[in-house]
Amino acid sequence: MNSQNREHRIGALFFRKCMILVLPCIIVYLYPLQVLTVIGQETANTYIGVSNVSIRWQHSVEKEEWEEFYVIDEGDILLSKTRFKTFGAGVPSDVGTETFIKDGWVYMTGIDRSIGNRLDFRTGKTTEHRIIIDGQSNKLKANSSYYMTVKQLNLIQALLYKIRRI
Repeated sequence: MNSQNREHRIGALFFRKCMILVLPCIIVYLYPLQVLTVIGQETANTYIGVSNVSIRWQHSVEKEEWEEFYVIDEGDILLSKTRFKTFGAGVPSDVGTETFIKDGWVYMTGIDRSIGNRLDFRTGKTTEHRIIIDGQSNKLKANSSYYMTVKQLNLIQALLYKIRRI
């Protein structure tokens, strides 16, 4: 084998090894992740890779369950649907694309309303608010203010953000 051919093979091998090391770093740096932070008066929790959130409570007057469903998408919080047990005064009848009853719940779907990257809410004295993040339910403190924010970060930024929030 001549020296020029050998140098070419060594160069190609070096390039492959560099790509094996560099490519994952580039992917980790460029791949976006949704980072959701829920902040209360005494707590702050950060969740990486969240796609679905809902807030569920007992209506203070009706004493029936209500739930709003949100989708986290590209750094935005979207209200996708809502459900409740009773259809009373003050409930709009023309929200979303479809309203139906299923298993004792009134559903309004296809709302797809952008909230932005921050949602503020307050729990009531007797409303028993819960936040459900990707299927896991967490009870919220009564009579307290909360907000959730969403950011779109790469993996390294997301991990650093989470560490700072702990």
